[in-house]
Amino acid sequence: YGKDFSSSSSGYGYDENGHGSHVASIIAGERDASGIRGVAYDSTLYDYKWLDSSGSVSFTDAQLANMVNQHVTDNINVSNNSWGSSTRVNAVNSSTVTSTYAQTIAAVKTAQSNGTLFVFSAGNTGSTQPNLIGGMPYHDSDIAGAWLVVIAVDPDLTETAYTDRCGVTYDFCVTAPGGGDNQSTNGIYAAQANGSYVRYSGTSMAAPHVSGLAAALMEKF
Repeated sequence: YGKDFSSSSSGYGYDENGHGSHVASIIAGERDASGIRGVAYDSTLYDYKWLDSSGSVSFTDAQLANMVNQHVTDNINVSNNSWGSSTRVNAVNSSTVTSTYAQTIAAVKTAQSNGTLFVFSAGNTGSTQPNLIGGMPYHDSDIAGAWLVVIAVDPDLTETAYTDRCGVTYDFCVTAPGGGDNQSTNGIYAAQANGSYVRYSGTSMAAPHVSGLAAALMEKF
């Protein structure tokens, strides 16, 4: 299931970059005694193709709100977002953020009322603060109750050099395995789009561990 918001030639369900498949397999890789098993291996995935083949995106408030509104249409329980902005959450004042992203924030509130939990990666710049999109509830606390931003730890459960920290978002920030600073040896081992396996490190890998856990808890209870 899914929808293509990037106007790609291939549509949703086809990953030209590989990042999305790696993240998705951490969430829901099948328990089939082959490759890896995802955290919530019985979950149903919806692929919202948001980034382009290079892994970047330029969007308006209306476009982001449109993507968020799709969560209500599809009745999404957990929304994993292993992407973000280059701006730090504390670099812009709250009045600017809430006016710039007014449609998006309204859409988030509607989706949360419908039962969606949003999980965002904090970012990989080594900053003391997460990215602006991931830390959005810092500027509007009404959306903090069903939102988590995730930072990464290595196999020794130590914050990595690359991970952005919780900073001002500590009220809704959690930590999860994201792979070590030496990606080739300590990265999270998961699937690529072509069916092979690769190690990647990043808060993009930490977020789906949290999303998978949330989905498993929702399924159980």
